Amino acid sequence: MSRSLEVLINDDHVATLSEQNEVWQLTYTPDWRMRADAFDLAPSLPRSKGVILDGASERPVQWFFDNLLPEEQARQLLANDAKIVATDNFGLLAYYGAESAGAVTLLPDATQPLATGMKPLPDDVLSQRIRNLPRVALATGAPKRMSLAGAQHKLPVVIKEGKLFEPEGNTISTHILKPDNETGFYSHSVANEWFVMSLARIAGLNVPDVEIRRVPEPVYLIERFDRRIRDDEVERVHMLDGCQILGISSHFKYQQATMETMRKLIELVRTKAVTRIRLYKWLVFNLLVGNDDSHLKNLSFEVRPDGFELAPHYDLVCTSVYGAEPTPWLSSLLTWPLEGLRTHDDLTFEATLNMGAHLGLTARQSTRLLEEVIEPVMAEGPNLLKECQPQMSAGECRQTRIIWHGVIKDMHARLTR
Repeated sequence: MSRSLEVLINDDHVATLSEQNEVWQLTYTPDWRMRADAFDLAPSLPRSKGVILDGASERPVQWFFDNLLPEEQARQLLANDAKIVATDNFGLLAYYGAESAGAVTLLPDATQPLATGMKPLPDDVLSQRIRNLPRVALATGAPKRMSLAGAQHKLPVVIKEGKLFEPEGNTISTHILKPDNETGFYSHSVANEWFVMSLARIAGLNVPDVEIRRVPEPVYLIERFDRRIRDDEVERVHMLDGCQILGISSHFKYQQATMETMRKLIELVRTKAVTRIRLYKWLVFNLLVGNDDSHLKNLSFEVRPDGFELAPHYDLVCTSVYGAEPTPWLSSLLTWPLEGLRTHDDLTFEATLNMGAHLGLTARQSTRLLEEVIEPVMAEGPNLLKECQPQMSAGECRQTRIIWHGVIKDMHARLTR
């Protein structure tokens, strides 16, 4: 059986994606190949080839597009909703490809114009959908079929004049909404992510605007950095996550999280010195807040005609606060390990400088950058904690206090002299 989809970036038809007998193929359109402002969908998918056909072991086409789909339980719920087998990646892309991460959309017919519009999303409707999790996908009942990568339940929305809407047809979403994780193990994930992302801004990391709303269940809203306003119109911006830019399957998002891979990422971008600094500060911040889930898909890069640029940071969460023992963050494994270091408890000031050396930074540079991240957080963090407590539930207050007084203070002692 042969299947095909048209690949669009905004309104430009750039390629045709096809699959026959589980072999995927990408064929760039002649117009896109000739355009002066065109670019490759990814380094592993050069438009100079015209046609890229997957092989038996190397499958750059399938891997690239599979990275647009959600993972784990979120994928299974979308598959159930579409009545498609969860392993049928092409079928899921055909069903949900009208809105995804970055600029890529997948449609059965590139010439068929799509209507636009927005449907209000009242608090009571959103609340009911949240209560239906995990039995029913969060997007069930939405007017537009949409796919976002990652393991969490997410919903692309539009915020206009402070109100929530769901996009219809070709209308582009402006924000991503995430409810609390419905499993008891990852409790108060909304408050956790909001608090850590707010600390990231204090630390000087480039992060989008975030907020918490209550419907009355808490929901986390983050402004989409893969969107741009031009002439009062929202545009999609082509982005690649760490797996896509390296041309690997999402299954390797942890395995390939090494200092060698980090150096490869630096070599791919056009502003190497700036990116080296930004990535080191991102690594240091993740260590400080106990984020042991900072894998390759939690880094993204904007695709431009003149090269790649590191995108704002996202999905910054204190994951190591979750665990059965009294101080689970100390035994949590490092996402980006170094020689002889496995857990957060193994970290030292010297080890953090060694991490910088692996990226090409001097000890003096690494020390200065580490201080630039840690000192503002330690100075302003107590104020943020105090200010947010009155708006939070008892459970959310307890967790943010543990993140601050437990995780961050313990890691601060290990990362500094």
